[in-house]
Amino acid sequence: MGKKSKSKLTKHNLLRASSALGSALPRTARFSKQSLHAFLDQYKKVIVKPATGSGGAGVMLITRKAKGRYRVQRGPAHYTLRGKLETYRYLRRKITTSYLIQRGISLARVNGALFDVRVMVQKRSGSPWAVTGILAKVAGRGYIITNVKRSKGRVLPIRSAIQRSSIRGASTSTIIARLRRIAILAAKRLARYYTSQKVFGLDMGIDASGRVWIIEANLHPDITLFLKLADKSMYNRICAYRRHV
Repeated sequence: MGKKSKSKLTKHNLLRASSALGSALPRTARFSKQSLHAFLDQYKKVIVKPATGSGGAGVMLITRKAKGRYRVQRGPAHYTLRGKLETYRYLRRKITTSYLIQRGISLARVNGALFDVRVMVQKRSGSPWAVTGILAKVAGRGYIITNVKRSKGRVLPIRSAIQRSSIRGASTSTIIARLRRIAILAAKRLARYYTSQKVFGLDMGIDASGRVWIIEANLHPDITLFLKLADKSMYNRICAYRRHV
């Protein structure tokens, strides 16, 4: 077996191949002048991020404003640029490695701060894939990324995050069931390619209407996030699965 690609685009394309997951995947492509123009024409918000790597490094959000202006946010700083070409040139100057472009999801918020969800899916030999942990990562104020360290954000139990959020249109239990179902389907699909993988950490988003999205899949998810919760039972379950493997 050759070396497996860890690119976010490879993972996205593997998931896209499943008809059951298509509606949970925001459109994603390689970053180029053409793809930037096409995405900005179609979506109000666009995310530009490195094709590999983690922790929210290098992620930028472009928001379409009135009169052909585009607001680019990187960390807590933001700039307003005039026209697609000027926006492309600005991004090009910041980008040093291979990048992706993704439709921006309007993530739900808790007290004005956006959040996404980390879902841990693990497998023991001879057993099916199981969700062993799920929590909400809340971005630090003014940040577009939810990486707890980088944005000085925090974690919350998933149920309290949804209940305190701006989500309307689905019950908390329904949304959690959706997150779990989609995460298991995603792990099964990815495991066809990453055949020796026994764990996936899925970053998932919930929009204001309660729809669930897969933002990206991590092959080496940081489990210490679960230590930050007052209830350590999920952390202990994740560790028990690891030992079993």
